[in-house]
Amino acid sequence: MTFRKRLGTLFAWAFSVLIVMSTVAVGVFYYYGRDLPSESTLLRYTPPITTKIYSSDGDLIEEYAIEHRTIVPFDKIPIIVNGAFILAEDKDFYSHSGISIMSLMRAVLENTSKKLWQKKPAGGSTITQQIAKNLFVGPMRSITRKIREAIMAFRIETTIEKNKILEVYLNQLYLGKGCYGIAEACANYFDKPLSEIEPHEAAFLAAIPSAPSIYINMKNSTKLLAKRNSIIYQMYDFGYISREQLQSSLRKPISIKLRKHKLLAPYFSDEIFRMLSPQISRHDFFRSGYSITTTMDKKIQYCAEKALENGLIKFTQSEKWGGTLGHVDNLQHLPLRQLTTINKRLPLTFNQIESCVVISISKSKKEIFCRRADGSPITIERSASHYQGHLLSKGDIVLCRNTTGKSYELYQTPKVTGGIVVLDPRTGDVLGMSGGFSFSVSEFNCITQAMRQPGSTIKPFVYAAAIEDGMTEYDTIEDAEVHITLPDGTKYSPQNYSGKTYGRTYLRDGVIYSRNLTTVNLALKLGMEKISNFLKRAELVKKEIPISVVLGSVETSPIKLASAFSTFFNDGVMVYPRFISQITCAGTPVKNRYCNRSSKRLMSQETANTMKSILRDAVKYGTANRVAYLEEKYGIELYGKTGTTNKFKDAWFVGCLIDPKSHKEYLVCIFVGHQTSLSLGHHKSGAIVALPIFENFIHSMFADYPSL
Repeated sequence: MTFRKRLGTLFAWAFSVLIVMSTVAVGVFYYYGRDLPSESTLLRYTPPITTKIYSSDGDLIEEYAIEHRTIVPFDKIPIIVNGAFILAEDKDFYSHSGISIMSLMRAVLENTSKKLWQKKPAGGSTITQQIAKNLFVGPMRSITRKIREAIMAFRIETTIEKNKILEVYLNQLYLGKGCYGIAEACANYFDKPLSEIEPHEAAFLAAIPSAPSIYINMKNSTKLLAKRNSIIYQMYDFGYISREQLQSSLRKPISIKLRKHKLLAPYFSDEIFRMLSPQISRHDFFRSGYSITTTMDKKIQYCAEKALENGLIKFTQSEKWGGTLGHVDNLQHLPLRQLTTINKRLPLTFNQIESCVVISISKSKKEIFCRRADGSPITIERSASHYQGHLLSKGDIVLCRNTTGKSYELYQTPKVTGGIVVLDPRTGDVLGMSGGFSFSVSEFNCITQAMRQPGSTIKPFVYAAAIEDGMTEYDTIEDAEVHITLPDGTKYSPQNYSGKTYGRTYLRDGVIYSRNLTTVNLALKLGMEKISNFLKRAELVKKEIPISVVLGSVETSPIKLASAFSTFFNDGVMVYPRFISQITCAGTPVKNRYCNRSSKRLMSQETANTMKSILRDAVKYGTANRVAYLEEKYGIELYGKTGTTNKFKDAWFVGCLIDPKSHKEYLVCIFVGHQTSLSLGHHKSGAIVALPIFENFIHSMFADYPSL
C-alpha cells in the first residue's frame, strides 16, 4: 500500500472516529439533556427573598424567610467581592464556555479511582456549573449528574452574559448561619451593608462556600485564616487591591460581628404577620422579599414592654411563693450544668433572670448567698413583702433577677398576663405594643386577641352620651341605691366600690371618682337605647345591651377600647389603629388598606373637650391620683380612667400622656388579668395593678430610657 493510500485510510479512519464521537456526543448531549429546563429560565429566576419588618425609625424588628437573602444587582456589587469569589472558585470564569475541561477530567478521574461519588466527591465545577447544579440539576452525587451539569452550564453560557451569571451566583450561594447571598452574609457577619465591605472581609466570605459549616466555626479559625490570606494575596496579584490594602488586610484577624436585632418586638411583628395573612399567602410572605415599615417607635416600644414586664413581676411578688426548682444535698459539687440548662429554658425577657444555688443565709435572714451557673457568687436581698410564705434553705435551687448593678432579688415567672398598647390619638399610629409577659411563654396577644370586660373604663362613654344628649358636666344625679329587675327576672343591685352612697353628685364626679351608683342612675334617666346606640358607634358593643354594661360587663378588646378613647383627645374624632405605614416588594410600593389612616366622628368637639377635662381631674383627684405627682416632676399632662371588673378578674387603665415640650401625645391602654377566668385577688383593682404600669412607662420615657 502506497503512502498516499495509507494516509487516505488514516484520514478516513480519523474522520469516521470523529463522526462516531460527534454522534456519541450529540447523543449524550440529547439523552442527558432532554429533560433539562430551558437555560433562559435563569433570566426569569427569582430566588426566595427575605421579608423584613422595620420600625418607623428604620430598625429591623423581624425577618420571615425560607432562605435569608437580599438581592443585589451586579452594578451594586463591589469589584473586590467579584474578584475574591472568582479567584476562590473559578479563575478562568471570563474565558471558559461554562466548563473547565481540565478541572472536570481531573475531578472525574479522582472520584472514580477513589470511589468518592457516594461520599464527598472532589470539585472541578466552574461557577456556571455550580449554578446549573444548585438551580437545575440537583445535588445527587453521580457521573450522570456531572454530565447533566456540564450540559446545562454550556447552555447557560451560550445564552446569558457572564456578569448576569456572576450576579445570580453571588445572590444564590449559601454562606453559613442561614445566610444566602453576599448581601445577607455581609450584614450578618459584619453588621454592615455590602457597599462598605473591606478586602479582608470579601476574602473571608469567598473562603466560606467550599465548607460553610467548618469555616464559620471559630475553632477552625487557623485554617480559615490561611485560606482567607491566600485569597487576599491573589486579589493583589490580579490587581483587585493595592499593596497598601494587601498589607493592611493581612494584618487584620478573623473577626465576626454577628448581627443582632436592636429591637425585639415579637408581639408587634406577629400581629403584622397575622394581619397580612389573608392578603398575602404564606408562600409569598416567606419568599417574595416584602419590606414592611411599621408605625412602631423604638423608644415607645422599649418603654412599653419594660413597663409591662416589670409591672407583672411586681404584681407576682405579692402572690404566694411557688417553690424551689430543686435541691442540692452536696454543696461541694454544685450542679452548674443543671443551672445552665435551666437558664436556657427561661423565658426571653428584658430582665436578667437566672438560676442559682443557695449556699448560706445570713443570721438576719435578709441576705441569701448563692452561686450562679458560672460559679460566681451573688447576694439576694430578701424582702419580707416578696412572695408570701417563701422558706429557703441551703442547697435550694431558685431563680433571681438582677435589679440594679450587683443587686439581686428572688424571682418567679408570673402566672398573670396582660398587655399594653400605645398609640397616637391624632393619627391612630400604634407606637408600641406588648401582648403578654413573654412571647416565649405565650404567643396569645392580649391586646388584639383577648376579649375582656372593660369595667369602669367604659364609664366615660356613658357620660359622653349624656352630654351629647344635652346634659352638662355639672348636672346632678342621685348617687343612691338602686334595685333593678332584669328581663330574665333576676335582681340587679350594684354598689359603689367603697360600699357607701354619696347623695346628689355632679356628672363629672361620677367619672372622676368612678361612682357606680351615679352611673347606673344616670343610665336610667338617659335611657339605655341612647347609651346603646352611642356604644355601638364607638364599636364597643354590637347589639342591644343590659344596664349592667354601663359598669363594663360587655366584652371588648384592649385595642378597640384604646381606639374609642382616642375620641376624647382628638376633638371628638375616633381613629382606628394603624400598624403599617408602607409595604414594598422589590422596591415597588404595594397598595394595602392597612397602610391607610382611618377615622370617624363620634362626638362633638365640645363634648370631647369636656370629657378630656374630666379625665384630667380623674388623675389629679380621683381613682388615678397615684400618678398625679408625675405631672410636676416631668412637666407633662396626664389624663385617664382606671377600671376593675366584677370579682377583680381584670384590671385596667386607659389614659393619655401629653408632653407640651415635644408637642407629642401618647394614648396608653393597659390590661392585666389571667388567661382563664380567675380573680387577681381581693381589692386588686385597676388603680392597684394596672396604674403602676402606666407610672413605670412614664418613668422609662423620661428618666430610664437607655441609648439603644
